[in-house]
Amino acid sequence: MYIGIISDSDCCIPLMGTLVSQRIQVYLFYSPSPDLFTNQKVKAFAEQFHIPFIEEKNKTNDIYEWIEKGKFDACFIIGYSRLIQLDRLKNIAAKLFNIHFGPLPAFRGPVPVFWQLKYGVEKLGMVIHRLNKNFDEGAVVWVKEIPNQAHYNFRSVMQLFSELCVEGAFFILQCLMNRLSLIEINRKHINPSFQKRPLLQDVSIDWKHMTASDICNLTRACNPWNKGAITFWNKQELKIMDAIVLGDSKASAGTIISYDNKMQIACSDGKSIGISMLYYMDSYQPSYNFKLLKCYIGDTFN
Repeated sequence: MYIGIISDSDCCIPLMGTLVSQRIQVYLFYSPSPDLFTNQKVKAFAEQFHIPFIEEKNKTNDIYEWIEKGKFDACFIIGYSRLIQLDRLKNIAAKLFNIHFGPLPAFRGPVPVFWQLKYGVEKLGMVIHRLNKNFDEGAVVWVKEIPNQAHYNFRSVMQLFSELCVEGAFFILQCLMNRLSLIEINRKHINPSFQKRPLLQDVSIDWKHMTASDICNLTRACNPWNKGAITFWNKQELKIMDAIVLGDSKASAGTIISYDNKMQIACSDGKSIGISMLYYMDSYQPSYNFKLLKCYIGDTFN
C-alpha cells in the first residue's frame, strides 16, 4: 500500500514508524511548525527511515499537487491548520482521513486535548473521521477513549494519542485492503461543541471562582507548552506547573497557608492545593525557594 501522511507536528512519528515497520510505503507532507526542534526531529526521522518527504512552501497549491501526484491508497492528516478544499480533490476525497484528538462532535477545534484536560472530563477521547467541507465534521469511522488520570498533562496525552491512533489507522487500512465498507459511527448522542485556541484568560487562574480541582486540571492542561497556569504574586506573573488537591482550608482563596512539603494554597471551595514547582522570572523554581523571595505564609496570589 501507498500511504500519505500530512502533518505539522511530531505527532506523526509513531504512525510513520509503525507503518514503515510493516513494510508499508509511507510518504510525508510536512507543514513546518514554529518550533524548530520539532521540525528537525520530524525531518531526521523521515531521513533515517527513508520516508519521501515534502516540506510545504506554497500554502495555496503544494498540498493539492502532492495528493494528486501521490495516488495514495489512503491519506491520514494528523495536525494541519488549514482546511483542505475537497472540491479540488474530487476523485480522491474518499481516501482522506483526519485524526482528531477529541471526541467529535464534542471538542471541535485546534487544541482539543487542552480543553478536555481543563474541563476534567472523566474519559479522554479521540476519533478518526472522513474529511468533508467543514473542519472536524466528517463521518466518524473510529473512536478511542481512555480514562483521564491525575498524572496526565498536555504533552503526555498528545504523545499517548499519537501512539493510540496507530490502532485506528490500521483498522481503516485493513478495511480498505479487504474491500470492507467503513461504517459511520453514530455520535448523535454527543452534544456538538467547538473550542477556540486558548487565550490569556483561558490559561489564567481565577482564585475567586475556580475550585481546587479546576486549578489542578488547568495546570495539567497548560503543562508543558505554557509552562503552567498563570497567576500573579506581588504584581508579578508566575506559573504554577503542578498541583494536587490537599485538605480543607478556611483561608481566603489564593492565600498561602503552609510551606510544609509543598506550598499549600487555599481555594474557593474550601479545599487547598499543594504545589511543588513554579515558573518565575524565566526559570523553574521549587516552591520552597519562594521563602527566600520573601513570599510568606499569609501572602496571596491573584
